[in-house]
Amino acid sequence: MDLMQLLLSGAGGAVIGPLVSQFLGGKDQSMLTRIIAGVVGGVGAGAGADASGVSAQLSSMLGDAQMMQMIQSVLEGGLGGGVLSTLAGMMKKKA
Repeated sequence: MDLMQLLLSGAGGAVIGPLVSQFLGGKDQSMLTRIIAGVVGGVGAGAGADASGVSAQLSSMLGDAQMMQMIQSVLEGGLGGGVLSTLAGMMKKKA
């Protein structure tokens, strides 16, 4: 995994993560906290998918074009960022 894929995963987590969190009930946190959780979750999900081989399988389905790999990195980051950001918001609600 190169630096560009990590940056795209983090950007996907920062943009998509707070949106997903807003819709799934994690709105008790501030926007800054949701963005930070989105970036961390996005980078973690991107690195985890690459380490487990899921990225290679998705890449074979989507194609090896550079643009498709970029979109895949952004969506992986958005998914991980959304999950972590939602969990962070729900933890605040419980406390």
